[in-house]
Amino acid sequence: MSSQSNHVHAPSTSPITKRAGFVRRLGAWVYDALIITALMLLASSLALAFIYALNAMQLIELPMGMDVSEYARTNWLYRFYLIFCFFGFYIWFWRRGGQTAGMKTWRLQLRSLDGDKLTHLQCVLRLLFSLFGLSNLWVIFPWSKKRALHDIMSGTEVVVLSKEENKHVNWKGYM
Repeated sequence: MSSQSNHVHAPSTSPITKRAGFVRRLGAWVYDALIITALMLLASSLALAFIYALNAMQLIELPMGMDVSEYARTNWLYRFYLIFCFFGFYIWFWRRGGQTAGMKTWRLQLRSLDGDKLTHLQCVLRLLFSLFGLSNLWVIFPWSKKRALHDIMSGTEVVVLSKEENKHVNWKGYM
């Protein structure tokens, strides 16, 4: 009988691995904010082009005097699409390797406390409780043990990797 573990990353007991503080989290947040802004602009542009094409082919009809951007802004499907793109960005990277580009730059990795691969639910809970990054302020309080509100609510932690560990984050098997 094999004693294979289902764990992707076991929590490190190494004294070198430590939880991330506020400044590192802020650095990664700013870096990722720039990327997500560009992604949302691209997603919006694609959606607007799609709506424009549908209107040009007369598959949809815009109300009199309404332009494509106003039509999109008031459309619930467009809003859902943008939320999907936003959540999808984070869920994709967190589930694949525990790192977004900003986290990789600041040598941070998101891990489940139990060592298992992050679940979709954990990722969604992190996003909902992050309050657009404001819940990272929680880590400045000594009793938080450097876990933000969204870390606590999702059963995760953000750790600082050594330069060597950061080079070898393995994305295989994270899907």
